[in-house]
Amino acid sequence: MSRISFFTPVSSLFLLSLACASETERPADTTGVTTVAPTSTDGSETADSADTTTTTADAGDPCTSADDCPPGQTCYPASGECGPAGGCAINEDCPDGQVCEDGLCVIGGDCGGFEFSIEAVPPNLLIMLDRSGSMDGSVPNTNLNRWEVAKVAIEQVTTSFDDQIRFGLATYSACVGNGCSAGTVVVPIADQNAAAINGFLATTVGAGSNNGDSVNNQGLIEYLCDSGDPETSTGKSLQAQVGNPSLQDLMRDNAILLITDGAESGQCVDNGNNGPTAAGNLFGQAIPVKVFAVGFGGANLSEVNNIAQAGGTGTGYLADQAAELDMALAQIANAVATCTFELDQVPPDPNEIFVFFDKDPAGVPNDPNNGWTYDPMTNTVTFHGTACEAIKSGVIVDIDIVYGCNEPPIG
Repeated sequence: MSRISFFTPVSSLFLLSLACASETERPADTTGVTTVAPTSTDGSETADSADTTTTTADAGDPCTSADDCPPGQTCYPASGECGPAGGCAINEDCPDGQVCEDGLCVIGGDCGGFEFSIEAVPPNLLIMLDRSGSMDGSVPNTNLNRWEVAKVAIEQVTTSFDDQIRFGLATYSACVGNGCSAGTVVVPIADQNAAAINGFLATTVGAGSNNGDSVNNQGLIEYLCDSGDPETSTGKSLQAQVGNPSLQDLMRDNAILLITDGAESGQCVDNGNNGPTAAGNLFGQAIPVKVFAVGFGGANLSEVNNIAQAGGTGTGYLADQAAELDMALAQIANAVATCTFELDQVPPDPNEIFVFFDKDPAGVPNDPNNGWTYDPMTNTVTFHGTACEAIKSGVIVDIDIVYGCNEPPIG
C-alpha cells in the first residue's frame, strides 16, 4: 500500500517583555522553532540576535528536491515525499507501466503486464557405455583399465550435473545369444539419477566373463562381455533406442552419449544399419534425439565423427587419457544442460513476451540464433547461442520473463 503523509510547519512566536532594570530572559532554543531576539528599549536588536531557525526532513516529509531529504534518500517526483532511492509513495512516482506496492515500483498498472514464474526443464541424456571385452585395456598413466576409468568419469559428470540433466544408463552389447545383441537400458532415465547410476556401476568390475554376469570372489560382477563372439554392436544398440518413450519427451531435449573403445564389429551391421545410420535415424525422429560420440582408447576417429555428424552434434571426441575422458564428458554435459524454461501460465499473446537478463532494460532479443524463442506447444522459452552460453557459464544471475511490459521488473 502506498502511504501519503501530510505535514504542516508550526512557528511559535514568543514575545518577550523587557523591564528597564531587569535581566533579559529567553526560552531555550529548540530545533524547528523560530525564536525572536530580544530588543533594547530603543527597539534595536541585541548583539546575540542571530536567527537560529533549523529544519530536518524525515522519510515521508515533503520535499521539492533531494536536497530537502536526509542523506541516502531522494525526493519522489509526484508525491513530493522523501524516501529511499528506487522506492515510491504513490503509483505516479513510478515509471509508466509500473505501480507502487509496499513502497516499491513493480510491473503492472497501465501496461497490464505481469512477470512469469519460470522453472528450468532438465533434458534427458542416456549414457550408452561399451562393455565389449576390449574395455579391459589399460589406460596410460593410471593403474586402471578402460572400464574402471569410464566408471570414474561417469560418476564425476553425473554428480556434477545431477540437478541439471536427467541421466540414464545403457550398456552394450547385452551379451546374449550368438553375439551382436543390442544393448539394454540398465538404469532408466530419471530425475536426480546420479546415485542410481553410480550404485549400479559400483557393483561391476572391468573383467570379462563369457556372459558378462559372472561374480568374482569380492561379489562384483565381471561385466565385460568376453563371449568370443562379435559384441561391439554400436549400430544395433543405437537403433534399439529409436522410439524409446523416455527419449521421446516433448517437453525436453533428448540425447544419447555414446562411449566406445573400438570400431563397430562388421558382423553386427545388418543391411547397412551401422552406427552413423542409426544415429541419423534417432536424430531424424519427429522428436529428435541427438547423439554425442566419444572414442575412448582404441576408437576410430572417422567412425566417431560420422556418428556425431549423423546424430546432429557435429564432431566426436577422442580420449586416450583419463583426464581427456573427464573433459569430453564435461563438455558434452555442458552442451546438453538446459537453456529451456517452462512458464507458470500461458501468455494471452506470445508477441507480448519480453525477456531481460540482470534487469538490463536493453532486453534479450527474440532470436533463434542468439536470443530466445517461445514454444506454444510446451509453453516454454528456450535460449540460444550467446544467450544460452551466458546462462550456462553463470554470467547471468537473474532471468526475468515479462508479459505486456517492455521493461524489466523492479526489485
